[in-house]
Amino acid sequence: MEAGTWSRRTTSMRGAIGLVLAMTCLPLAGAEPDCQSHSTPRRVAVIELYTSEGCNSCPPADRWMSSLPARGFNADQVVALAFHVDYWDYLGWRDRFAQAGFSARQRAQADRGSARFVYTPQLLLNGADLRQPFLDWRFSERLARVNGSAAAAELRLVQRADTTRVSIELESRVTAPSAQKFSETYVALLENNLSSEVRAGENSGKVLSHDFVVREMIGPLRADGSGRLRWSGTVELHGHWKRPDLRIAAFVQDIRDGDVLQALQAPLCGKP
Repeated sequence: MEAGTWSRRTTSMRGAIGLVLAMTCLPLAGAEPDCQSHSTPRRVAVIELYTSEGCNSCPPADRWMSSLPARGFNADQVVALAFHVDYWDYLGWRDRFAQAGFSARQRAQADRGSARFVYTPQLLLNGADLRQPFLDWRFSERLARVNGSAAAAELRLVQRADTTRVSIELESRVTAPSAQKFSETYVALLENNLSSEVRAGENSGKVLSHDFVVREMIGPLRADGSGRLRWSGTVELHGHWKRPDLRIAAFVQDIRDGDVLQALQAPLCGKP
């Protein structure tokens, strides 16, 4: 598709996310108060961008996502997650941020909505397609409806990081009775202020900038029959990741339609 256009498509496929990280069942002891995060009484939304450095339609969507904080859309309203997919790598440029698991998540989200295909760039607000994101009034209107509703779940996140890894303890509780048996929880590690000099493919010769790039994704974590979950685990921190730009996000999702029941985001805590 020509540069400047909004979307590209590929055939939809069912896929399961299988992301392997080191996990432990030991609780964290003595965590400092500033390393604990709690969700708010009002619902926080999640906006997901499915993008690729190999797609010439994606840079405008990447820039739109990056501009959210400057336009007043902060993490207490919406948690932004940029998933780089790998199905355009064959076009000549291998996206270094792409993972097959992210492509699988996009297909799973499409299956929930009975979509016949996936495409890039695609934006989902609380699991629902956002086709006209550049119209800020429309985005603001939909976001306000989410933020104006009571949270359907509660989240508590405790973290402790050292030079090579971050240990996480997460508790979630689904408060909406109708969703207690149909929830799954995710934890994501994301990084801001990234860029790539693209030397091949449709974006050859361009320098692409990215924010909210998902580096690692843990889940789905399934709650018990009453909607409660306690999980702890460890994520390795790679040496080339920039600690000041790392964030941890967590969200609870309804498996039936992809609606996000609650979300939170926090900066990486702990001294390097």
